[in-house]
Parts: sequence; structure tokens; C-alpha cells
Amino acid sequence: MELVVQVLPYLAVGLVLGLLMGKQLTTLSLGDSVAQGLGQKTAWVKGVGAISVVLLAGGSVAIAGPIGFIGLIVPHIVRFWAGADYRWILPYSALAGAILLLLADISARLIVQPQELPVGIVMPLLGAPFFIYLTRSLVKR
Repeated sequence: MELVVQVLPYLAVGLVLGLLMGKQLTTLSLGDSVAQGLGQKTAWVKGVGAISVVLLAGGSVAIAGPIGFIGLIVPHIVRFWAGADYRWILPYSALAGAILLLLADISARLIVQPQELPVGIVMPLLGAPFFIYLTRSLVKR
């Protein structure tokens, strides 16, 4: 719990920045020229978005360790369900990430009983097929 208390300010600032930037990130996802045409300062949005990502990723890795595929997989999966609006993608990603980690932990406990696999090994097993699918679908476009 000490570690959570130490990292909590960074996570809180990153989460607030991410949630406040949801509308601007959605506009930026339309492309730089469209966002600029709508009056958005794209360099500023990218900078604040990057700060938010660094704070959230750094804080989560400091607490949980390198469970890398959660942050890579979940937003893509959520985008299929929630659409392109980051105001919905961000909160749904938090919930879906927790669910995915829970499923990975349960799988890690059941695969090699009575021992337990590290969750960091199970996550790529879940994430790699999704990334193969995502890459193939993008190549077909």
C-alpha cells in the first residue's frame, strides 16, 4: 500500500489530464489538418496527451510491473465496442483492463497447477493473437 500512496499523485494527475483531453483527442484522431481546421492547437494536445500517457504508464508499471499487453490491447478492443470517441474509450478501457487482468490471473493460476505462472507471461499469450488479427486487418485496408 505504501507504493500505491507514493504513486497515487502521478496517477491522479495523468487520469485527470486524460479525461479532460478526451474531446481534443477525439478531434485529433480525425487527423492533424482536420483538427487544425477546427481551431485545435495540435502540438499542445499531443504534448499534454503524451504527459498523461507517461504519468499513467509510469505509475502503473511502478505498481504492477511490466504487464505490457494490457495497455496495448485494451484500448483497441474497447474502440471496437465504444467507437472512436475517447471520452468513452478512456473509462471503458480502465474497466476492461481490470477485467482482462483478472482473466489473465485466473488463467495463470489454472494452467500449471499447483504452481502459478507469472501474469506477465500469460498476457502475451492473450495479446499476441489479437495483435496478429489487428495487423492483418490493417494490411487488408
